[in-house]
Amino acid sequence: MSVQIITKDRIVLEIVQDNPLLASVVDRFGIPYSKWTLTLEKACEDHQVNTALLLEMLRAFADNNYFPKEELDKMPLHSIIEYLIKTHIYYINSRLPRIEQFIGMLVDHYGKFDMQLYLLKDYFEDYKRDMLAHICIEERELFPYVLRLINASEDIPATRLLYDLLEQNSITRFVNEHCHVEDELGEIRRRLNNYSEANNHKIQITTLFYELRLFEIDLLTHGKVEDEILIPRAREIEEKLKRNLLRKAMLS
Repeated sequence: MSVQIITKDRIVLEIVQDNPLLASVVDRFGIPYSKWTLTLEKACEDHQVNTALLLEMLRAFADNNYFPKEELDKMPLHSIIEYLIKTHIYYINSRLPRIEQFIGMLVDHYGKFDMQLYLLKDYFEDYKRDMLAHICIEERELFPYVLRLINASEDIPATRLLYDLLEQNSITRFVNEHCHVEDELGEIRRRLNNYSEANNHKIQITTLFYELRLFEIDLLTHGKVEDEILIPRAREIEEKLKRNLLRKAMLS
């Protein structure tokens, strides 16, 4: 099966109609369904969306073997962070509730016949808590720190303020404490796959399995944007600021 060619001149609806992951990408950028009859470029213009960023993310989701590292590295870091935040909002408002709804439906319809479904529900609730904690740390600590690094690199603050910023934070610390929630989701899917071999509601389990797989693919791309774009570029800025601070200290 050939990978579709995605360009800014194509109609949005034509791009997304065969791939639900692509529809979710357009949706998280805030382009309403009523605008999907426009070209990608025109829809982005109407809603002040970075056309190049949306285009590359659509290409990444359309082809599991494609990740636009060079293209994303050319884009402003604040645009990358904005995309990551929009994806978090999509997870919280859409993807997690949808999976939770499927599990709840299974428990309501088959729980009295199958106690294993309650264990699945508990396991997913634990996963959801971990996911929300993961998002909270990034949005309260990591992203604001990276934005402060960007501001400091563009408008060098007083030496004391710069020292305090770098002393109290560290990209390395964030990386070491960073858990990969897609690994936990993969474990849920593996458990569900084993469980589905012996039950009498296989169609519903297959639907849930599909939803989990879509989420897992989404998370893998999300993790690549963080690990291969955001973190290396933020660390580079951080190291440059540290060198500048050391140079000032040696001259004083």
